Amino acid sequence: MKTVHVIGAGFAGLTVSLRLAQKGFQVELYESSDRVGGLLGTDQTPYGIAERAANALIRTEKAEGLFSELGLTPSFPLESSKKRFLFRNSPKAWPLTFLETLTLIGRVLPRVLIGGKKVLRPQAGETLLNWGERRIGKAPTRFLLGPAMQGIYGNEITHLSASLILGPLFSGAKRSKYKGLLTGPGGMQDLVDHLQTRLQELGVKIHLNSNVNLASLEGPVVLATSAKAASVLLAEKHPEFSKVLSKIQMSSLMSVTLFFTKAQEEFKGFGCLIPRGFDLKALGVLMNSYIFKDRDKTYNETWILGGQQEEALLDLPDNEILKLLADERFRILGQKDTLLDYRINRWKKALPFYDLNLENALADLAEVPEPAGFYLHGNYLSGIGLSKILERSDWIAEKIASEHG
Repeated sequence: MKTVHVIGAGFAGLTVSLRLAQKGFQVELYESSDRVGGLLGTDQTPYGIAERAANALIRTEKAEGLFSELGLTPSFPLESSKKRFLFRNSPKAWPLTFLETLTLIGRVLPRVLIGGKKVLRPQAGETLLNWGERRIGKAPTRFLLGPAMQGIYGNEITHLSASLILGPLFSGAKRSKYKGLLTGPGGMQDLVDHLQTRLQELGVKIHLNSNVNLASLEGPVVLATSAKAASVLLAEKHPEFSKVLSKIQMSSLMSVTLFFTKAQEEFKGFGCLIPRGFDLKALGVLMNSYIFKDRDKTYNETWILGGQQEEALLDLPDNEILKLLADERFRILGQKDTLLDYRINRWKKALPFYDLNLENALADLAEVPEPAGFYLHGNYLSGIGLSKILERSDWIAEKIASEHG
């Protein structure tokens, strides 16, 4: 039985280890911290659960299949979660004025009817801000595109790469119909726990608090780490490849879950995204009690802050963060409710910054010969979502099986 070494036990490392073990490999999984799951996790409180980062996966066939094979009953969103808000002086289901909406239709529809959707294809080296103002106009870019992309990539669109983020929409590949979200009944920790249990059943050896020296490993190695960590690991044996990886920047994110004595009932929905330009720090708020059922004992929300331009927020003490959010919550939702409890998760330099620098770095990686026997895996390569990571786990396992099986 051939051995494959997987470094990093976040969602990427866990799922690629699962697929490799299922293909008959002996898998050694190494994690530098004292737990598996990476950013994923669920804190239990007297008032309900608080997710540390992502609260669900996109409901693809692969995601549903993963839950099924793990024996994990998925939890699906409530009907109320279908309603989503964008802030423009107040939360709105549609933030554009009637005239702005007509202008958007008049700007986009004729072009698409004449030239097809390819006329909207972004150019290399173009930011989302530039693409949006060029193709859909300033108001739709600020009030629709900007907050939507912030909600996914955790950064303002001034530096985000249009090609990396929108390019796949024009690739011609068949896209699955969006079917919503799914998660574990007890949160994302359910998924992490089931993955860990299944790996142990398959004989995967999990090494926690482990600092790995690549020179000591024999056989294929999957680097399911951040680009920075992969760069450090490869620096001695593959300096050219390492140098390219070192150019990829990371950004920080903070999630703050707040539990209140009473629910806000004016805006029932998935949450509200917040455009820049209103002198507000928050990127958005998730209205957890209106997303999944049986998750809490009292109403709660999760506020998202951070990004490259707001790194300093993560250094604020808890009391200053809570004061900031109390002020912004009143401005955005018009609510002043008594706080029962809170959970703050600070993730410093945890997410890849999908900027033009990453676009260039990925282009450079394609030109540098990939180190033999090494396979890169992570959310800086094929998309930031968990479902994209799951797809790449399948692809990597197939590739290793064909080359080393």
